[in-house]
Amino acid sequence: MDEQRLEILFQKYLNKTATDAEKREFFEFVRQPGSGEILRTLSEKYPVAEDPVVQLPDEASHQILTAVLASDKPDTVKIPAQHAIRRRWMSYAAAVLLLVIAGASYVFFRRDTTEKVVVAGNQVIKDALPGHNGAVLTLSNGRSVVLDTAKNGKLMDGFTKSGDKITVEDGKVEYATLVTPMGRQQQVTLSDGTKVWLNAGSSMRFPTRFSENQRKVEITGEVYFEVAQNATRPFMVSAGKEVIKVLGTHFNVNAYADEQMVKTTLLEGSVKINDKAILQPGEQYGGGIISKVDADASVAWVYGYFQFEHADIRTVMRQLSRWYDVEVRYEGRITSELFGGELQRNLKLSEVLELLSGTGIHYTLNGKMLTIRP
Repeated sequence: MDEQRLEILFQKYLNKTATDAEKREFFEFVRQPGSGEILRTLSEKYPVAEDPVVQLPDEASHQILTAVLASDKPDTVKIPAQHAIRRRWMSYAAAVLLLVIAGASYVFFRRDTTEKVVVAGNQVIKDALPGHNGAVLTLSNGRSVVLDTAKNGKLMDGFTKSGDKITVEDGKVEYATLVTPMGRQQQVTLSDGTKVWLNAGSSMRFPTRFSENQRKVEITGEVYFEVAQNATRPFMVSAGKEVIKVLGTHFNVNAYADEQMVKTTLLEGSVKINDKAILQPGEQYGGGIISKVDADASVAWVYGYFQFEHADIRTVMRQLSRWYDVEVRYEGRITSELFGGELQRNLKLSEVLELLSGTGIHYTLNGKMLTIRP
């Protein structure tokens, strides 16, 4: 390995002056055994923390950079334990990491802060902004409130808004439906104290007051629950054909209509699905199969991140489509490359696409229309 050449390529890559050929050469160096120690040395000599957008202490910045670049295995990235997903949003909320797994190689990207609109054949005619908090709350009598513009305080009987959250009061029994359109997300605390987060393009139908025997809600899309414990009243979630039963636990349900199956992922406690499958923390149920997964990855969206694990381009684009409220169409051959890693959800879509373009993907973005080309 030519260490001097690697240092030159490393500098060019960090300074964003590397050509496509130099990037490919750099990544070929990165995938070679023994590159980790050299890259650790270079990361100290040319610290990433100099980038004003990555607002990290030097030590944390070096740890993250080293964790990504020092891996000699092509399909594995180890993030330091102290940056677990539940604390990550506090520890390095300004950091952006994206690992692209492409065959036997991998690629590390950093956020580009420029307002560039045409890059290597890519074009941004009109950018798309990230989603934000907001939803439409509708009662069974037809009365609706748009939470995006509603003021803090009492919305209507049984509902109060405080900042980005709404709280349901335990009053008279009345059913309500909370809908997050594309490009929106919302948190709500139900009358029993259960906390619920709705991802973009989701809905939840629920009573303002639960019965004495059970607590039941119906959902579509993706919803994360932190259920208040009550041994005498099980909490039940109806998602399509599946019914999830719990007493008190934390779990995520992905039930989007355009996904292949409903996936229930357990973080804490235990749940029973369809009165037969019982999940333990770190397990996911989907298509009749229980599997071990990184449960924290399933709720990265709650903490402001996209997190991909061996995801194909269509899976990535479905998530982007929901959050940025854009339509995605494909032209030509669809790449078979797999993606993994993290991206902040507060980036403009053009910034996300520029990171992805390092894999050879080309695109045209015109407001609500995103075209992906090989």
